[in-house]
This record gives sequence, structure tokens and C-alpha cells, in this order.
Amino acid sequence: MAQLRWLGHAAIQIQIGGKNILIDPMIKDNPLSPVKLDYFKNSVDLIIVTHDHYDHLGDTIELLKINPKAKLYATYDLEAYLADTYKISWENIIPANIGGYVEFDGVKLALTKAVHSSTHSDPTGAIVSSEGITIYHAGDTGLFEDMKIIGEVFKPDYALLPIGGRFTMDPYQASIAVEYIKPKKGVIPIHYNTWDLIKVNVNEFVTLVKSKGYNPIVLEPGQSIQL
Repeated sequence: MAQLRWLGHAAIQIQIGGKNILIDPMIKDNPLSPVKLDYFKNSVDLIIVTHDHYDHLGDTIELLKINPKAKLYATYDLEAYLADTYKISWENIIPANIGGYVEFDGVKLALTKAVHSSTHSDPTGAIVSSEGITIYHAGDTGLFEDMKIIGEVFKPDYALLPIGGRFTMDPYQASIAVEYIKPKKGVIPIHYNTWDLIKVNVNEFVTLVKSKGYNPIVLEPGQSIQL
């Protein structure tokens, strides 16, 4: 059965379609991470990176080294930069950009728009879909009305939304995003309380989401849910 685990900050582990997937895997410098990097040695099939800020690119390069069969999925320009800078083989890269689904051995992947900043290529969100379940990881983003299109096109069952404010949406803005996206089964807050700069009261988000008729799912770092 498919599972999702929050590793603190924006780092997510998804086990779905027989694959072990990491999104924005900041582990070593993540004060909330419940595991060490070696926990993922020779166990990861796919790493998704939404953008190149250090707290999202995280330990991608080292993880690829300790998982030689793992694939990297990100925007093409970011992939090209990482391939050139860190000598990652293109055999380990799934070329992509914002658009439609890409098939990865039974798991469908897509990149979406995000409103943020990035040095190499545009920031994105990510869609992971398999076993009849679709998950939307918004990456780092402010609120934008095209989230309605993401909801209409991909129809996510679960949405992972940043709520920490300052660099992304705050709880109030994220609650509006929930109305735009309309996740069918639940919405999980991420990218908050890692450091004081993004410290918020998650209960504010919970109250707002419930008042709009959606299901907030607050996880502790290391906690998993069955999807």
C-alpha cells in the first residue's frame, strides 16, 4: 500500500507503485529530519527536486552517489547544470519541464508552475501519480490563481503546501490555495517551523482548512500515513 512520510521541512518520502521516491531531500542540514543520510543507501529509485535552493536541492548529489541506480527528475536546465557540475550521467536523469505527465516505470510524474525564485531554471511543484493516487507537492511558492488549473488538470488526492510565510505562503494564503486545488483526501502543511524565520502556528492553518470543508493532515517529522 502507498505511503507518504514527512521528513521535516519540505522533504518527503513517497512509497508508491513499487518505487521509493524522495522529494526535495534535505537531510543532513535539516534539524527536523528523523533519519541520517545513510538510511537511504541503495534504497531510492527516484529523486525529485523542485528548485535549486539549498534547502530543497539538499543532499541530492550525495544521494545519487549512494543510490547509483536512482533517477533524477527536475527541470531540464537544472538537470543540465547538475549533470555538468557534478558529473551526473544522463542515464540517471529523466529530462523534463513544466507540462504533461512523464512515465517512470509505472509512476506518472509532472512538473507544475510555482511562484518563487531559483538560480538555475524556474521553480516548480511536482505531481506523483500511481495506484490510483495523485499527490501534489507545491514546492516553494506564493499563492497564485493558476493553482486552480493544477487542481482541474491533475485532480490531486493529496496536496503538500508550504505554510511558513516570509518565503512562501502563510497559513491564511495556503488555506486559499486549498480552495483552488481542491484536494480530495487531504492537505499536508510543509515548510514551516524548521527555523525561527518560518515559525507559524499550524493550528491556524488547520482551523482555516476545516472551515472550508477540507481535511488537514498535520504530520510530525518522521510520521507516515497510508494513502
